Amino acid sequence: MAKEKSKKSKKKIGCLIIVLVVLAIIVGLISFLISLASKSIAMANNIPYGEVAVKDLSEYVNVSGNVSSSDAYNVTADVMQKVTVLNVKVGDSVKKGDVLCQLDTTSLQEQYDKLVASAGKAQDAETYKSGILQRNLAEARNNRNNALNKAQDAINNAISARDAAYDRYNLAVNQYNDLIAQIPTADEETAAQMTEQAESLQSMMDELYPRLPEFDAAIEQARNAYSDTDVSTNQLVQSAQDAIDAEKYTTGNDSIDDELKDLQEQIDACTIKAPADGVITALNVAEGSIPMNNNLMMIENTESLVIRGKVNEADILRINEGMPCEIKTTATDEAIIPGSVKRIERILSSGIDASAGGYTVEISIDDPKSQLLIGMSANTKIVLNKVEDVLSVPYDAVRGGENEGHFVFVCEPAEQQGMVKVVKKDIEIGFEGDYFTEITKGDLKEGDTVLIEFYSDTLTIEEGSVIPDPKLMKDIMGAA
Repeated sequence: MAKEKSKKSKKKIGCLIIVLVVLAIIVGLISFLISLASKSIAMANNIPYGEVAVKDLSEYVNVSGNVSSSDAYNVTADVMQKVTVLNVKVGDSVKKGDVLCQLDTTSLQEQYDKLVASAGKAQDAETYKSGILQRNLAEARNNRNNALNKAQDAINNAISARDAAYDRYNLAVNQYNDLIAQIPTADEETAAQMTEQAESLQSMMDELYPRLPEFDAAIEQARNAYSDTDVSTNQLVQSAQDAIDAEKYTTGNDSIDDELKDLQEQIDACTIKAPADGVITALNVAEGSIPMNNNLMMIENTESLVIRGKVNEADILRINEGMPCEIKTTATDEAIIPGSVKRIERILSSGIDASAGGYTVEISIDDPKSQLLIGMSANTKIVLNKVEDVLSVPYDAVRGGENEGHFVFVCEPAEQQGMVKVVKKDIEIGFEGDYFTEITKGDLKEGDTVLIEFYSDTLTIEEGSVIPDPKLMKDIMGAA
């Protein structure tokens, strides 16, 4: 009886072992199938593809630049006097002949009136004039000293600001490094506080570091301003001295008449008028100031706009004047504004613009209703060649070459659901755009899926291959 029970127990254990082995095999098979399916999906999702489509194809050169006027006028002054009245500001529209500003004529008019009053007394006039000229010389020298002192103060302030910024940054760096070094050995509470302090210092350093070059640039600007002031004020002093020296050779009534004529011309020149219609785009003077140089302001014609940008050396010989352009700006969203290449400077940019590189190209804006404004940034495509409404495929889908012929791999439905068969189709190509190639001959139709050429160590695609539909897999992965 005991032997029969033992046999039954062993039989039950044997059955249990068989069941467990079968279950293990089933679980392993399921895991294998899931793994295989996952690999298939990943493989399909990683196969790049495109579609056959009817498109407008173009080959172009990109140019980025700013909108400016094709006609600009630099308003200058022939005399260096204080600005007593300023009638315009940046952005104002002006007409030719409008009075833009008035320079101080007090000293000039005083000289003129006195000279007229004493016209019959040449000697007295000469004496008076000499005193005026001496006074002008002394005033010019005094103004020069004051201006240079202010310019030097600006340099000193810029240097102090820079040093303070760098000191602040370096102190923060040192404090940050000290905290980082101490955190690993500190207790949890102290480490948390140190970490918070370090993060605060890091935030301050991140904010301060990009601004450090601005302080260096401010010093350079201040030094340039000092140099400009030195030149302009020295010219005033020299002009006053020249007037004194010239006075020694001026005698007689003829000389007085010439002086009166010269003074009147200088007085007339103190009324600055607009040389043309346009908009004030730059203003270098303020009411009550003495111009640093004779360039007072800039007038630009807003009715005739252009875009100036750079073309690199590799592309400059591909473009010609008159080529059509497509212009886009942030302000006008997706609108394409027509333009054309107006002028090409076939000399490599140098000096300040050298860092940008390339050759300067000027592109006219051919739409008078473009609503573009001076100073706006614009991206322009110079169209080298263009075809419209042609059957095309992505450039990287075309395989083969001139000798063996061109072909594409097309995905066609396979017998298995969700799978496609790779079919090789011979084609002839036409226009090659920047991203798509024209198909002039071949068994292709709009909407066909073509495989993009790619390289993989684990996957080889050739004619006859059956693969998961990459388009379907992408939709599935996207939905997931």
